Amino acid sequence: MRAVSLLLLLVACGGVAKPPPPPPAPTPTPVAPAPAPAPAKPEPPPADPRLAADVASFDKLWQAVHDTFWDPKMGGVDWDAVKTEFRPKVLATKDRDATRKLLNEALARLGKSHFGVWGAADDDDKSAKGSADVGLDVRVLDGQAVIFRIEAGSPAAGDKRVKPGLVILGVDGFDVQPRLAAIAKELGGSSLVPLFQSRRVESMLQGADGSTVKLQLSDGKKPFEVALARKPPAGRMVSLGNLGPEPLIYEARMLAGQPIGYVRLSIFLDPATVVPQIAKDLEGFAKAKGVIFDLRGNPGGIGAMAMGIAGYLVSDENKKLGTMRTRQTSLDFVINPQATRYGGKVAVLVDELSASTSEIFAGGMQALGRAKVFGRRTPGAALPSVIEMLPNGDRFQYAIADYVSTDGKVLEGTGVVPDVTVALDAKALRAGTDPDMVAATKWIKEKP
Repeated sequence: MRAVSLLLLLVACGGVAKPPPPPPAPTPTPVAPAPAPAPAKPEPPPADPRLAADVASFDKLWQAVHDTFWDPKMGGVDWDAVKTEFRPKVLATKDRDATRKLLNEALARLGKSHFGVWGAADDDDKSAKGSADVGLDVRVLDGQAVIFRIEAGSPAAGDKRVKPGLVILGVDGFDVQPRLAAIAKELGGSSLVPLFQSRRVESMLQGADGSTVKLQLSDGKKPFEVALARKPPAGRMVSLGNLGPEPLIYEARMLAGQPIGYVRLSIFLDPATVVPQIAKDLEGFAKAKGVIFDLRGNPGGIGAMAMGIAGYLVSDENKKLGTMRTRQTSLDFVINPQATRYGGKVAVLVDELSASTSEIFAGGMQALGRAKVFGRRTPGAALPSVIEMLPNGDRFQYAIADYVSTDGKVLEGTGVVPDVTVALDAKALRAGTDPDMVAATKWIKEKP
C-alpha cells in the first residue's frame, strides 16, 4: 500500500508570510577570483517518455522536500543519500506503479504524515472502479472491521438487517480480516494503522453506481449475507485545487428531547458555505445548554476553517489554536472573535480517524479550555501540506510545516488525547447506543 492516502488530506493554511530580507553583507576585501569549476554536464533524459517523466517527477519531489521541509536537518534523515539511493532505482523501473512505489518508499524515510504520491486511478483504483458506496462508516476493533455508523438514506440504511456494531467478515467473497492484519504488520506500531485499515475496508465497499456488493456480516453469532446496490456517496461533492472531489456531509440539529445542539462535519472544505452555516446554526442553538461538534472520521481539510469556526465559540481576544512553523517563519492560527458567539458548553467528538484540521480544532479548543474532548486518541497526522502535480501526471502531497498546539504540544505522531476516553464498543453500537454521544451529553447536562 502507498504512503499517506488522499483522505489524510491537505491542511491548506493560506499564504505563509515571507521572512524579512537579510541584512546587507559587508563589503569583502578584493581577492583574485579562483578559476570557476567547469559546470557539470547535465544528464540527458531517458529516451523512453514514460521513464523521462518518472525521473523528472522524482527530481521535482526530491527538490520540493529539500527546499521546504521545516527542519533544515531533515529530522536526521540524509536526504542527499536518499537521492543517491533512489534515483538510479527510478531509472531502472519497468512501469509507473514501480516508480510510484519507490517514490513513496523514499518519502517514508522522513517518518512523517502528509507525504505521499498517488496516480489518477489510485486510492485502491477508486477512479477505475467507481466511488459509489453503500453508506457504511467502518472502524476496526480487535482486528475486525466493525460498522460504526450508517448514513441516512444510504443503501445500508434501507436494509433492517444492517446496523452499527456488526462485524464485516467479507466483501464479495474476499475475507477482510487478513487484509487488516497485513496492514497492521506493514505499519507496525504506527498510530495510522486504524485509519489505513478502515479506509481499506471502505474502499472494498466502493464500486460503480448501481452495482451490487455482497457483504458477509456477523453479530458475534451466526454469520449472514446481504446484497446492497451501490449509489453515489452521501453529501455533496466538493474539490480544492489538486485534491479530487470528496463528499462533504454537514448536519446540524437539536438532539431530540434535550437542550443540546449537534453539529457534524465530515471534512473541512467549502468554507464559504460551511462556516456561515455553522454560524447560523450556533445562533439557533443560543439557548442550548451545550453543543456537540462531531468530528469522528473527519480527515481534515482547510486549516483556516478551524480558526473561522472557533471565532463563533471563543470570546477572548488574541487567542490562537496553535502555531504553524515553516523553515523560514511561523504563522499563528489566531482566532478572530465574532460579534455573535455561542457561550454554552462545547464538546468535541474525535476518534482514530479524526486527522489534520480536526486535530488542530479539537486540540486547540481543548488547550484553551473552551471545549472538552470525548472519544479516542486521534492519529497524530496534523502537518500543514500542499498537493502538486508531478511531471508524470501523479499527485504529490508534502508537508511544508510543523504544527504546535497553543499549549506547546506537537500533534504530529502524538494526536489529541481526549479529556474523556470512550472505548469503541460493538455491543453498545448493536444495541443502538453511541457511547461517545452518551458521555458528551452527560457532561453537558452536569452543573458547571
